[in-house]
Formats: sequence, C-alpha cells, structure tokens
Amino acid sequence: MGALSGCMAAPDSAPVTSAAPVAEATATPTDTPPVFASNDEALAAAEDAYSEYQVMSNKIAHEGGAEAQRISEYTVGEVLESELATYERMSTDKIHLVGDLAFDSFTLQSADLSSGDVIAYVCLDVTQTDVIDAAGASVIPAGRPDRYPLQVSLLHDSSANRLFVEKSDSWSGSNFC
Repeated sequence: MGALSGCMAAPDSAPVTSAAPVAEATATPTDTPPVFASNDEALAAAEDAYSEYQVMSNKIAHEGGAEAQRISEYTVGEVLESELATYERMSTDKIHLVGDLAFDSFTLQSADLSSGDVIAYVCLDVTQTDVIDAAGASVIPAGRPDRYPLQVSLLHDSSANRLFVEKSDSWSGSNFC
C-alpha cells in the first residue's frame, strides 16, 4: 500500500465545479422588412428620385457642365459615367442647355419590394429644349424627335435609404411615348 500511496494525488482542497459555461440565449434574427410596401409606393419613390435627378441634370447642363460631380448625389453606375462624360463635352465644346428636359409619363416595369430596386418606362420630353454654342447657335440636328422612350433602372442604396438612377437605355421595342 505504501507504494501505491506515492502514485495517488493529494486531495485538492479547492472546490470542484463540474458545470460548463452555458451560452446565453439571444433573440432570433428577424427578416429585414421590404423597402417598399407596394408597387405604388415603389413607383412614387422612383418617380420622385428621377425628378430630382432631372432637376440637377438640367441645372448642370444649363451651366455648360460646370461642377458636374453634383450629379453623383442622384446617379450611380452607367448613368453617372455617361452624365459626367456629357458634361465634360459640354464644357470643352462651350455649349449649354436652354430649357428643361422633362418627362411626361413614368410607368412601372418592375419593382423588387425587398431590395427596393425599380425599373420604369419613361417618356423623355425634349420639346422645350435646345443646346446652343457660345455664339448662340443651336447644335441640335434638324429632325430631332420630341420624345424618347427610355427604360430606367433605379438602385436602392440602403445606407442612404434612397434611390439612385443607375441605367437609362433607349427602349428598342414599340414606342410607348
């Protein structure tokens, strides 16, 4: 027995705890609510965003492309790149817009209520506009159409909680204007 006593550990005077730490319960994550409650709400938000974009676009074009970066508050992607290139040409060529581009119809093509992204059909009305050079002469070719059918994509930015105009393509189907 004496030989075995050397192999045995001395009794531990510290209390033994056998319970493992227990994870605290947390609330189950909930689904993110949709950005828009309905197609009508998405359409109204898209029309407002496009209107704001067009106001700034007209302003920059009236000023011959000056301070073009202001358009980035309303656009992203292809439209931002295209607008900046247009304003650069306006500045270089010393031309500017007279009158205001407008739209006379704005129709929902599709809306992703969860992401907030919207695609719309827009009739761009250019009847009250001209682009003139430094001498005051029009640089618009004769026979320009009065209205252009467009398909416009607006992207929802969740951090800004607003829509930005992302794409604006000429509609290749039947003219809906």
